[in-house]
Amino acid sequence: MDEEFEILLQEARKYAKKRILSEYAYCGHVSCALMSSTGKIYTGININSKCALGNCAEHATILDMLKNGESEIKKLVATL
Repeated sequence: MDEEFEILLQEARKYAKKRILSEYAYCGHVSCALMSSTGKIYTGININSKCALGNCAEHATILDMLKNGESEIKKLVATL
């Protein structure tokens, strides 16, 4: 594994902690980190719920990048 992937994996693992939000939802079972083409790192976690409000970690991470004005992914990792 190259150094950039190792850095991303370490960043993603910081947030890979399942947390119970309520009897209907939990988050953090999956986490993700990506490096944009400019070298900036973005992260996100998943949300699981018993209704349609859930989201995967990869989507959350990409949305974090997009809201910060970037749109090109160089590398991405997801972990449990």
